[in-house]
Amino acid sequence: MIYINMAIAPQSIRKGTTILFDGRIVEKAEVLEASKEWSPQHETMFKKLLKQGGSFKAKGVSIQVFPPDQILTSRGERDGGIQQSDPLARF
Repeated sequence: MIYINMAIAPQSIRKGTTILFDGRIVEKAEVLEASKEWSPQHETMFKKLLKQGGSFKAKGVSIQVFPPDQILTSRGERDGGIQQSDPLARF
């Protein structure tokens, strides 16, 4: 099978994201270089993990991704953002 190597775009990897290759923390440049050899399925999996975190194996390398911490409420749930109100409602 022949793949068109697209590689991961530099802006895909956000600040605060921790990426490990075989248990070793790697820099963005090393991830971008390694992604040139990945299949499209590996690229898709990596992009999903950038958002939600997790691990997988690509080309014999164990890859773990830890996204930046999300803002949580006191209940430990994701913050819902700004509460929208009806501008026509009477108080």
